[in-house]
Amino acid sequence: MPQPHTVVIPFGVPDEGKGLGLGLAALVHAFVHVSGSGVAIAQLHGKKKDEPDSAPPAPVEAFVPPATWNDLARRVDAPGVTQLVLTGTLEPPGEGQGAIQLLAFDPRDGRTRARVDAPLDELHAGASLVGALERLWAGLGGDIGALGGLRELEWESLESVLRAERCALHDPLRGGPHDRLAAMLHLGRAIGDAPDARYPVERLAALALETASGPALDPKLAAAAARALERAAADAPAHVELLEALAALELRLGQARSAERRLNAALARHRTRSRLYMLLAQALRAQGSLDAALATLDTGRAEAGADAALATERGAVLAARGDMEGAKVAWRQALASDPVMLAPFTMLGALAMRSKDAVTAQQLVDAALAAPAAHVEVLRRAVHLALATEADGIPRAARVARLATRIVEAVPGDAWAALALARAHVMLGDRPAARARFAAIEQGAPATAAAAEAQASRAMLDDPQVEAQLQSVMRAAQSADAGELADVAARARRLATAHALWPAWVSAAIAERRRGALPSARTALEAAIELSPGATAAHLELAVVLVALGEATRAVKHAERARELEGEAARTLRVLAHTLEAVGRREEAKDAATRAVALDADDAEGRALLDRLSKPPPRPSWIEKLGGAWRDLTRR
Repeated sequence: MPQPHTVVIPFGVPDEGKGLGLGLAALVHAFVHVSGSGVAIAQLHGKKKDEPDSAPPAPVEAFVPPATWNDLARRVDAPGVTQLVLTGTLEPPGEGQGAIQLLAFDPRDGRTRARVDAPLDELHAGASLVGALERLWAGLGGDIGALGGLRELEWESLESVLRAERCALHDPLRGGPHDRLAAMLHLGRAIGDAPDARYPVERLAALALETASGPALDPKLAAAAARALERAAADAPAHVELLEALAALELRLGQARSAERRLNAALARHRTRSRLYMLLAQALRAQGSLDAALATLDTGRAEAGADAALATERGAVLAARGDMEGAKVAWRQALASDPVMLAPFTMLGALAMRSKDAVTAQQLVDAALAAPAAHVEVLRRAVHLALATEADGIPRAARVARLATRIVEAVPGDAWAALALARAHVMLGDRPAARARFAAIEQGAPATAAAAEAQASRAMLDDPQVEAQLQSVMRAAQSADAGELADVAARARRLATAHALWPAWVSAAIAERRRGALPSARTALEAAIELSPGATAAHLELAVVLVALGEATRAVKHAERARELEGEAARTLRVLAHTLEAVGRREEAKDAATRAVALDADDAEGRALLDRLSKPPPRPSWIEKLGGAWRDLTRR
């Protein structure tokens, strides 16, 4: 999609309507298009004059005339591509006179491009709002897309939708949705007030599916989302989308049998709905009933016709049976209709990564580059594929830069994508752009793994000789002979102190650990974490050192912190399993080791750890039992 040239400012609202102006702006941002381009949202934050300095900044909702906008744009060095700004006010109906005022102006000269003033009454609030938006955009070459679905809402349900969209909006200060659970609860209220309306139902189902399909599941959030869906399904039983979303959440929560029962009941009333068959096959696959899952998919194809979702699940079932070639064929069939469909794109990409299939990986990256409106997760997976399977150099950097640019345009707070873009700038020779990106990541997300990497990269960018010295000392820390380790540790410390480099502190710690100086290793790692709290490698190494020092409880905390920073990766799970074993939590350790091996079957250390944890713990000898009894007796 082309870069947005239109910006919407959160609408001005009275104090009692706080949040509604941002919610309406979020709707415009999500659905309106102007000349084929989307609409960016200006998320402005500020504090009132009478608020203390310690108070966090709050979103600003205000009518912003052209002169004020230009002053703001100069202060934040806004890009000069903005050609249209939408602002306005929203006065809720109720005690006062409800009204909506919309103003679109050209920021370059302040000229009014369109203006609409309309009343907003309680009974026809949705129709009034949609009508005002249609009149505004009709003269600007734009369309309001799915916002037409708000037309049937009265004010009470429309207000719930606006508050839901405010809660679902990406919050740059939080780095994620403002409050996804609150958004789902607001949408549930809207469904209760207007059970026949389609927009709240479809939006709640979409948010719940996002919760179910995200890379990291919050069990409490997922359980609360399931309860919201159950209430909504009871209020609006005719909407099968709610049942589908609820079944998907149950699957993610490990409740496959419950999902199976729910889906069979839904299929009795909706025999031709392909998504129900796909979810039922997933529930059967989760229970190990692979033949039944394939039979369900065959029935779905016969009843509902060929479908990309059915083909995607067929690939997953075949992969579970070990038929990787069949899985690849099925996923390619799914991508034939949409080359960037998220689920088959992700699954085929993961298979290409595991099998080191560079040809398939490059085809997927090409598809993502060619797609004008690919999902952000597709773009992110494409960056991973390019980095993992393409040779380092200018061609790969150019492709990664194009993909990462689209991610940061869609999600400005995405530190990982910004880091990939900054590194691509380095390879492409644009050092000023790289330096600015690195600095912005450190400032915007200071405690993240991306900030740690940005800090080290910026230090090396400023002095290229530092990179060579760091690489040398890192190699030596891992491979130097025992007699050389003290010198390696000293070199690493000098480098870390002179250039504030946390990787040099980690290298010093590795050298100290290898030569048996565990307290010195711990001190070096604590220095690394103080310098960069998001340094995953420092937390992992410190966890290992603390276990060796007999401080296993502290070790678990650092292993868990590393997993938070890097996510479910083989190395973080392996170290977590090691620390959990050290504190006697063997079942949790075994679970972590199992997940680590599933992510990296070639990890010999992880397999050895899993083998050890899979065996029963050694029984204490009679002399150890006698010693334990003696200790108990003396304590009395």
